[in-house]
Amino acid sequence: MGDAAAAGNAAVRARPARAPRPKKPAPALCAKTPPLPVGEPFVSVCAPIPASAVEGRLRGDVFGALGVTPGLNAVRTGQPFFRHLEVWPDILLPELRVAIEYDSTGRFGLEHVGTRTETDRKKDRMLRRAGWEVIRLRTGKLEKLGPYDLQLASWNRASMGKLLDVLREVRGPLFVDAYLL
Repeated sequence: MGDAAAAGNAAVRARPARAPRPKKPAPALCAKTPPLPVGEPFVSVCAPIPASAVEGRLRGDVFGALGVTPGLNAVRTGQPFFRHLEVWPDILLPELRVAIEYDSTGRFGLEHVGTRTETDRKKDRMLRRAGWEVIRLRTGKLEKLGPYDLQLASWNRASMGKLLDVLREVRGPLFVDAYLL
């Protein structure tokens, strides 16, 4: 090996190491979540507006059958869920500490499948850690995700009876029946 080649190798070895790339900071948490205890239900300005007509019917049927507080749309969580310390179930029954989710495959058959299923499971875990139980009403060919989920062809009067039965299973018939209207 010549002197020039040896000098070239020495120069390569002597090159200073690159500084590590700075890590991107984690996205900031939304500051709009009120400082409530974990598990506390509230009205969130960040919650998405329900878009499904079926959800509207479901909401009307549930609050028409149970004398629980309507209008709450979020539960404070201990860990972030998409940059928020809150989750937004479709329906909250605060006195029963039960969240109800209505899941369909949607117009194009792609809702609540694939990665969305994992997001649903994470949301359920966060609600359970916050002291809530989750009942998912799964339509179409969607499989159950949790122990109290119902598989339904559609939302109808018979479905309401099944939901009340599951609520009784979750919280006990004496407690649930006390809220029946």
